[in-house]
Amino acid sequence: MKKKLKSLLKVFTAFACAISICTLTVRADDSSPVDSLTKKTSDLQNRLDNLNNQLTELSAEITDLAVKIEETDSSIAKAELDLAAAKLNEQLQYDAMKKRIKYMYESGNTSLLEILFSSESMGEFLNNTEFVRNVTEYDRNMLNDLQQIHKEISEKEQALKEEQEELAAMKEDMESRRSSLNTAISTTSGDLKASADALSKAKAAEAAAQEALKEQANHENNSSGGGGQSSGGSSDSVTVDPLPSNTGELVLFAAILECEAGSSNYDALLAVATVVMNRVASGSYPGTVTEVIYQRGQFSPTWNGSLNKVLQRGPCSLSYQVAQDALNGKRLSAVSGCYSFRASWTGYPGVIIGDNVFF
Repeated sequence: MKKKLKSLLKVFTAFACAISICTLTVRADDSSPVDSLTKKTSDLQNRLDNLNNQLTELSAEITDLAVKIEETDSSIAKAELDLAAAKLNEQLQYDAMKKRIKYMYESGNTSLLEILFSSESMGEFLNNTEFVRNVTEYDRNMLNDLQQIHKEISEKEQALKEEQEELAAMKEDMESRRSSLNTAISTTSGDLKASADALSKAKAAEAAAQEALKEQANHENNSSGGGGQSSGGSSDSVTVDPLPSNTGELVLFAAILECEAGSSNYDALLAVATVVMNRVASGSYPGTVTEVIYQRGQFSPTWNGSLNKVLQRGPCSLSYQVAQDALNGKRLSAVSGCYSFRASWTGYPGVIIGDNVFF
């Protein structure tokens, strides 16, 4: 029997460790750790696929934007060259006009008026008038055209620079989004791997635990002894109808018993187990072992960290034995009518078993 219990202990310890690795605590529902991990793994895979799709779309947008930025940069460079050319042309026209005026002064014609007044006939006067008008109109038109070209190029350059700034801001925003997506993908990939590994371990542990329970059940059916009596349990006990449970609930039950009653006194463990089972059967408390254990404000190990510590290292073989005996219907008759207990040092009146007083 000890060999069987030792084998069973190893399996349950592995299962408890798998639960701890998965960072899952059994709560008041019907889902097993394997079911929860399967759903979690599937959700993470869907999220990772969605993030990768977003990254692909964003990368395409960034590529298109980079092409547009390059085209805008080229347009700005061309506009700057055109502006420089217009300024140079404007300066050349201005210099030419100054030379022309200077030449007129140096040749003795101090003004265009003298050209007109020096005409010897009406025909020459009209010709000179047309000449003066053409010269001045040419200079004026050239300057106006150059100024207009200068203005248009400046406005185009300013518009292109504003567009360049907007595109640069868009690119910076997209790069920031891409960095965030890469971070999310990296984190999700790590979570997915951890979840998949934990799922694999949980499946293996659950299968091993179920196989061990089958072996234990076969051994008990073939044994000529009387249930828990063969392992040194209390003789002052009663048996009721067994309560169906899953492997995860058995692990949780064994762990809470060990937290509340230690790991060496069969009667002390069975007394706590009897209280739990009394609550399950009463109708005034939740209807499952898991729900009773996690009922708000009832069992302090569920919130002070001690339950998690026992789950991490795995309950002892005696705790598993008592939990299984209680689920199979065994009760400690001394506390068969009790629904609560406290530490015996509190002095509360009741039935003292181990370090607890039951009432």
